[in-house]
Amino acid sequence: MMECRRPIRNETDRLMLVFVEMEGWDCWLRPGESAELRAEIDASTDDYELTDNPEGITAWPSRGMGIISVWQGDRQLECGHQRPIGWI
Repeated sequence: MMECRRPIRNETDRLMLVFVEMEGWDCWLRPGESAELRAEIDASTDDYELTDNPEGITAWPSRGMGIISVWQGDRQLECGHQRPIGWI
């Protein structure tokens, strides 16, 4: 099995939402903070579909992808990482 990795970075001056579908999983990056999307793939043509939303980005898996996880270095981020109080 192969793995697809995609670096992401918050280039804004506010918290940035990273929302992962199909799981409905979220984490938040502070200004200047980076992370990496990772997922197992069936073929080298499989890739993430990233869409902008008002609070950040949403990552969708392509057809041949497994579950998307978000990493900072060797640490996998948990759902709700740095989630602002009151966010629904």
